[in-house]
Amino acid sequence: MAQHQPQLLADDIGFLLSRAGGMVLGAVNKALVPLGLKVRSYSVLVLACEHAEGVNQRTVAATMGLDPSQIVGLIDELEERGLVARTPDPADRRNRLIAATEEGRQVRDEAQALVDQAHSGYFEGLPAESVVQLRETLRRIVFP
Repeated sequence: MAQHQPQLLADDIGFLLSRAGGMVLGAVNKALVPLGLKVRSYSVLVLACEHAEGVNQRTVAATMGLDPSQIVGLIDELEERGLVARTPDPADRRNRLIAATEEGRQVRDEAQALVDQAHSGYFEGLPAESVVQLRETLRRIVFP
């Protein structure tokens, strides 16, 4: 019978994903400081911008892998800053849609440039096709 070799931490895919994610998260949070955003609030803003008619809170929570109660504070903060607005959902009056304002779209564009710059510190040394493949692989894991 073959002996089981202990796995090195540097070979553990869970550790590597967690460590890489933490490194990128930290860099992006730091890059977003001038705009008063963090990764979570930036992500809500991006989702609101992706859906011209608005996106409901449950969809935001599910996409981000958070409890809907965790989303409320993020939306409140963005709304207070005039970056998103809550509007009635024409399909279900009990729901509100979160829609980006014009100012929200401008801030998203500025934030995207900062995020891209933060990402380049980690990904610019990789071949473009490797980055595309990494994105696709992660997309398959996150959105099966």
